[in-house]
Amino acid sequence: MHIDIYHIFNFGFALVFTILGILMFVVHMPNDSEFKGYRKARLTLGLGFVIMSLYCIFRTLVKQEFHDFQTFWLLIGVSLLFSWLNYTAFLFLIRTSHKVRYHFVVDGIMPLVLILVGGVCGIVFPYTQKVISYLFGLIFLLKCAWMFYVCDKEWQKVAKDLENNYDNNPDIVWMRRLVWLTLILSIFTLISWYIPALHVIYAIIGPVTHTYMVLKMVNYMPRKICEMRNDKTYTESESIKIKTPVSKSIVAVLEPKIEQWIANKGFCKANLSIKDVALELGTNHNYLSKYLNNNLNVSFQVWLNTLRVVESKQILLSENISIEEVGIKVGIPQSYNFSRWFRIVTGETPFKYRQHLTSRVS
Repeated sequence: MHIDIYHIFNFGFALVFTILGILMFVVHMPNDSEFKGYRKARLTLGLGFVIMSLYCIFRTLVKQEFHDFQTFWLLIGVSLLFSWLNYTAFLFLIRTSHKVRYHFVVDGIMPLVLILVGGVCGIVFPYTQKVISYLFGLIFLLKCAWMFYVCDKEWQKVAKDLENNYDNNPDIVWMRRLVWLTLILSIFTLISWYIPALHVIYAIIGPVTHTYMVLKMVNYMPRKICEMRNDKTYTESESIKIKTPVSKSIVAVLEPKIEQWIANKGFCKANLSIKDVALELGTNHNYLSKYLNNNLNVSFQVWLNTLRVVESKQILLSENISIEEVGIKVGIPQSYNFSRWFRIVTGETPFKYRQHLTSRVS
């Protein structure tokens, strides 16, 4: 009777994963170059759902003892692959650097290979199955913990970057929530193997968690597209006014320092806050903010990122490097932020700007 219930759970999971996978593939995805990472995230997560659906269908159709070595081997392998695809989709979603994604993908292959080889050894040498099973559990836990650490660390970088590049920060807390939920579900998968009764709880929290993940991802881009198209953040930041005037003496002291700071390309440092810049200029951040608002009629973020975009135009003209590398050189390491600010300042994306430069030369 226990096996029958277990198979019913698998059938239900297969149905849920199939529906979620279809949603990931068929719901509209924008073609804009700025959202390439989002498209990759959707496709990667969709692939994970398809794999899990096939696994659940297989477990439903194939009658096999619940606690044999082959079943555990398959469970660990598929679960690790699914977690890996989830975390990889997350890295695509937040547009981490190519280097981070590359190492994450390459490193992720190693434990899967170890589990594959270990499974074959366990079948060929049955007396090693108990030891190998423990190794499987250890590899699974360590790898999930490592993937969680990398993704959470990258999320913190993005959060810090958004804090320094947005006047009104978009809500990305839900992204970190997904990272934690993925870790919890991964650990729960292993625990429920040893305590089968927990499958009832997993059968509830699993579909709910993955449905939440899909809905957040599907709804995420329309909001970002609306923000980009309407440039709401830019409009709001430009409307900020500080009425308290800055004395002429402070202006006289600040202006030459700012000109020198710009000449030295101090704005090309990443993660600059108004306090950091004020410290470099030898002034108080309140004075700097008042100066920018009253004398230049811009907020700090608009002023800083306009300088960066102007510099990036020169780099796009003179250097044959990727758009992502250009953003890094001018202090905006996140691809989406760089494309967003470039479009706000110039009216077009850096990709289209470079295309226009190339067409003029040819």
